[in-house]
Amino acid sequence: MTDFLQLRSLKTLEILTSEDSYVVKAEGVNQWVTCPLCKTGRLHGHGSQEQSFQDTPTHGKPVVIFIQRRRYRCTSCTKTLFEPVADLDGKRQATARLVRYIRDQSFSKTFAALAREVAVDEKTVRHVFDDFIEEVEAKTQFRTPRVLGIDELKIIGQYRAMITNVERKTVFDIRPSRAKAELMPYFRDLRDKDSVEWVAMDMYHVYRQVVRATLPQARIVVDRFHIQRMANDALEKLRKRIRKDLSTRQRLKLKDERFLLLKRQHDLTGRDMDRMREWFQQFPLLSEAHALKEGFLSIWDQKTRPAAEAACAKWQANIPTELAATFKDLTTAVHNWHDEIFAYFEQPITNAYTESVNRVAKDMNRMGRGYSFEVLRARILYDKKARKDGSVIETVLVDDDDPMTTDFVFQRMTTAATRKKKITRVVEYGPYLPTLARLLEEGYFE
Repeated sequence: MTDFLQLRSLKTLEILTSEDSYVVKAEGVNQWVTCPLCKTGRLHGHGSQEQSFQDTPTHGKPVVIFIQRRRYRCTSCTKTLFEPVADLDGKRQATARLVRYIRDQSFSKTFAALAREVAVDEKTVRHVFDDFIEEVEAKTQFRTPRVLGIDELKIIGQYRAMITNVERKTVFDIRPSRAKAELMPYFRDLRDKDSVEWVAMDMYHVYRQVVRATLPQARIVVDRFHIQRMANDALEKLRKRIRKDLSTRQRLKLKDERFLLLKRQHDLTGRDMDRMREWFQQFPLLSEAHALKEGFLSIWDQKTRPAAEAACAKWQANIPTELAATFKDLTTAVHNWHDEIFAYFEQPITNAYTESVNRVAKDMNRMGRGYSFEVLRARILYDKKARKDGSVIETVLVDDDDPMTTDFVFQRMTTAATRKKKITRVVEYGPYLPTLARLLEEGYFE
């Protein structure tokens, strides 16, 4: 007959069943003869103590195991100890398989729901999770990106720095703050940081300071969408200023037209252009601002950096005095970030995963109610599904110490030839952003 617990170190004696749980009485099957502490003394019985341990749920009901656990005293070192039960966790009143179950389920269930399921305190679930993440971080290494991205996300009320691999569209890390005091030591100690060649970022001065100080070999590229958005912001600023002097009906109408104004002109229909011309006839300055917006965005149609810089210089020269203040933030940014903005034409890095990042931020905030940032970070970074999609298998040559290996090549050295062999290995780049966004949207982590 199959034992109810199916644990090698425990034998079931009695099962008490209720509507909402199983209570199991069991005894250990292993005994010590020689003291495991001093290795020489013999052990003698020294009474027993009833202990209880939570086990994994069975048939959807929590299981608690009661053991009348034997105690021993060593005749040599006089120390006392309990009988060995290999299936019990060494730190908690739980079986080892329950701890494994909590570790596995904690990535896809809330701590509160998991605590109810297995009938333990929520703090216990959290502590098991913390220990697990500490182990995972110690043995998990995401390959340092060649093209690294720094995005900022507002998660649980604070701005965080999301470090990404732009080429692989993966999350490399999420830092608790975007402050210089947090990022400077992080990037200074970054593993294999010399492999970073390019860094894509928005125009947050702290990011540039940190990269220049810690990754001096890396070139910085301003994400084109951040600088282009400033042209739209300038046009929006003028539209809102014009609205203030309009009648209520006109204000509402101009409000509805904002999406047409921000849309690229080549994407507008004939009817859209007719509606725009009505406003441009009433407000010529709005027409000029719209043309400036379009002219600025068309700079990125250029094929080379010199051509783009020339187009930008011509664009700035055509800004009328009446609109200089409206476009002041944009022209200042172009001046202060000139090299980083036009580095795009040497390395056209685009934030192709912006939509995924925004979805991740939105869903993380929804998911984050009741969680600390540290828990959210761990669940996002170390989920197996998203990590798998962000991994690749590569073949490399390594030194071959096995003389029987036949799959090898010879590499000439200064004094002798060294035998090499091909091996395949899994390289992790971090959780794949599109997969992560999909899992979050589906409620996988909730």
